[in-house]
Amino acid sequence: MFKKRTFWFMALVVVLSLVACSKEPSVYKIGTNAEYPPFENVDDSGEMVGFDVDLMNAIAEASEFEIEWVNTRWDGIFVALQSGEFDAVISAATITDERAEIVDFSDPYFNAGQMIAVRGDEAAISGPADLAGKKVGVQLGTTGDIWLTEQTEAEVVRFDENTLAFQALANGDVDAAVADGPTAIDIVKANPEMSLKMLDGVYTEESYGIAVNMDQDELLGLINEGLAAVRADGTYDEIYDKWFGTD
Repeated sequence: MFKKRTFWFMALVVVLSLVACSKEPSVYKIGTNAEYPPFENVDDSGEMVGFDVDLMNAIAEASEFEIEWVNTRWDGIFVALQSGEFDAVISAATITDERAEIVDFSDPYFNAGQMIAVRGDEAAISGPADLAGKKVGVQLGTTGDIWLTEQTEAEVVRFDENTLAFQALANGDVDAAVADGPTAIDIVKANPEMSLKMLDGVYTEESYGIAVNMDQDELLGLINEGLAAVRADGTYDEIYDKWFGTD
């Protein structure tokens, strides 16, 4: 009788082990605003690409979960995350105290700051003090918007997309444009026909984080573990070099 019970017990252990091993990885909805190259944008083939996309995919692979990407508007993205429309958001999002009141943030994964772009023949604007009374384009609801509003005397002109602010600058509709440094530099380099230039200087200190719904503690842990893993094995550096090519 004892041997039979032992046999069935061992058989049950084996079955449970097989079930555990064959369990499908968790699938999480990850929101992003794919209008912010080189962090996230949609290429000519309709595929979502960018630094954030590659990094999040690498984190998911390292922590063994799957992603369902959701491309959404930037305006209201954190409220949508808070309400459960997504499980997390990666979208060049600066960690701020205000945002941290409604979402959790991962460990920082990128350092960035605000920079100013002007037309190539602009001589009257050399820094933030010169923005007083000038029309300055920026994407609505970004930290660039906050910085311009609180720290300068510029006439802030807000756009739904970051690229629209730079197009307005090229068209002469605004006198300058402000955005996170890496994105601003990428837009200027990728569009030489706009004849824009970047001013020297980074005017804020900001860190990007992956925003996570406050009810998703397990996912937050998986993201931080995966981020640490891709930093340690060199994957992060490979992705960074692919999209930026500089330290």
